[in-house]
Amino acid sequence: MSVSLDDVNLFVQTVVHGGISAAAEANGLQRSKVSRRLQELEKSLGCQLLIRTTRTIELTAHGARLYELAEQPIGYLRQGLTIMKKHQNQHSGKVRLAIPSALMSSAAFNAIVTEYAQRYPDVSIEIENHQESVDLKRQAFDLQLLPSVVKVTDDSYVQFSLLPYRSHFVAAKAYLDKHPEIQTIEDLKNHRLLTNRYNADLLNPEIPIALKSDDLNLLRSMAMNGNGIAFIPQIHSKPALQQGHLVEVLEDFSHPKQHLTLIYPSAMFLPNKVKVLIELFRQRFQ
Repeated sequence: MSVSLDDVNLFVQTVVHGGISAAAEANGLQRSKVSRRLQELEKSLGCQLLIRTTRTIELTAHGARLYELAEQPIGYLRQGLTIMKKHQNQHSGKVRLAIPSALMSSAAFNAIVTEYAQRYPDVSIEIENHQESVDLKRQAFDLQLLPSVVKVTDDSYVQFSLLPYRSHFVAAKAYLDKHPEIQTIEDLKNHRLLTNRYNADLLNPEIPIALKSDDLNLLRSMAMNGNGIAFIPQIHSKPALQQGHLVEVLEDFSHPKQHLTLIYPSAMFLPNKVKVLIELFRQRFQ
């Protein structure tokens, strides 16, 4: 689909006048027509240019680039539009991920990043540690992974469930031999409980938490060293259980199932480099 310079002009007018309604009035057009033509411009470029709210508009990173191009001579603008369209279809440039610290050290995540980097060496990868939902559009992130217990800031974002899991209590046998017997959840009040911010909300608030950390490796290590009982995902404690470094506590107690959520701003404006990364996550975590 070719890019209409008239639609680019309407985009500039929208930015200059601070909104779609004001741009429509200034150009003698209906608001719905301006909105539709802006959508056609975004579709033809394959990227989102504006973040629309009830009263205002904000530029995305792509929108800011187009506004900058629109101030240049027409030949430079045409060249820039071609590059913007081409950029969406190439496996180059940069992808940005927001990931909880606990996931960064997981074997599955490391395998995904390694495979992606090997397959697409021209793509620069940026990974930031974020425990809570971020504003993907305004902070220019392509993807975020979060546990399902975390509320996503924008309901319009695409949310895809991955990797169902449960958490359980584990401890070193040496620790259990030296401390009071545990037969019920209430008995945990007499022990040092180690957990993370996501699992803490699953517990009775009357149960004291000795240590809360986003580092699951730290929680597992402390439990293995006899510093308390860790409440962590089963997938994270499995190797230590198999090797005999940890044993399960309260085996018959079932905790609510959780899952990881893969979040991205829009299914419509995904560059190919992001699409293939999403597919890698789906393949590995499902």
